[in-house]
Amino acid sequence: MRDFCVEGRNIRAYQAACAIIKVQVRWTEQIMYFKQHFIVIILCNLVLLGSALGQPPRTIDSDPGNTSFVLFEPGQEKWQGELKTAITTYQNESGIQLDLVATIHIADSDYFAELNQYFKGRDAVLYELVADADVRPSPDLIQSSSSSVGFLQQMLANFLGVAFQLEHVDYSPQNFIHADLDPASLAEIMQAKGENFLSMFISLALAEMANQQLDSATGASNSAFNLVSIMDAFSATDQRSAFKTLFAEELARSGGVLTDPSLGNQLTILGDRNRVALQVLRDTLRDSTRRRVSIFYGAAHMPGIEQEIVGQMGFTQVSQQWLTAWAIP
Repeated sequence: MRDFCVEGRNIRAYQAACAIIKVQVRWTEQIMYFKQHFIVIILCNLVLLGSALGQPPRTIDSDPGNTSFVLFEPGQEKWQGELKTAITTYQNESGIQLDLVATIHIADSDYFAELNQYFKGRDAVLYELVADADVRPSPDLIQSSSSSVGFLQQMLANFLGVAFQLEHVDYSPQNFIHADLDPASLAEIMQAKGENFLSMFISLALAEMANQQLDSATGASNSAFNLVSIMDAFSATDQRSAFKTLFAEELARSGGVLTDPSLGNQLTILGDRNRVALQVLRDTLRDSTRRRVSIFYGAAHMPGIEQEIVGQMGFTQVSQQWLTAWAIP
């Protein structure tokens, strides 16, 4: 009997040890994933947030959350394709046309030229820029960002061979209306929340890890960045086009990384800035002469903004058009 009890305890000890090892292996895998993708997640969010394999355009649906704002269309050859962003049009019962102009902040110069031409036909363009309201970037002035985020965006633009938004979009026309936090307000809100840019990106990375686990469980497309794809890009004759393709696929796949609206609302760089934009929109719509209004914001902001204008402000999606942000090669 004693030998049997000893053997039973050994079996239980063995099972406990196996359980501990399994947990340790799982945490090791999670840490390795986090380390592998953290930089990629930061860079993608620098493109989508600013100051989000592509899905085909969805059928127009008034249900917020079903809209794609970024997509990637592969080309005929390897390391070819087009990264596109959407101008999604909504209308309310009064006939006011509201466009959500999703953007990425580094893109081909032709993309920004097309946007500049589009903005000329709008009664009001509510724009994203963490700056004082009287700061109006213009292509006539050389824009050198003093923020760390802007500096990293410019570095990434140089690496990928694309242009930086603040150097090509003209914010000087009278129809442009500042619809974002100023630097002092942003810093104050983040400090009150105990938030900084590092903690924000960690939260985004953790959200993306959860998304990856969900993708694996449902059989959806996984991250374009993995060891095999990165080594493949390094061995490519045109490394710039190769890495540009990987970034484009990842940007379109993630659509701004966040899928959890509650997390987006908590993060100052998303939720609080969206609330400012929506308040400026409400103020703008009080002017009856403004019938064609655009919200010009990073693609990662658009799901949260869409949820509000459809769910609370009476707008219905009516159409969508796509602009080519990156043509690769």
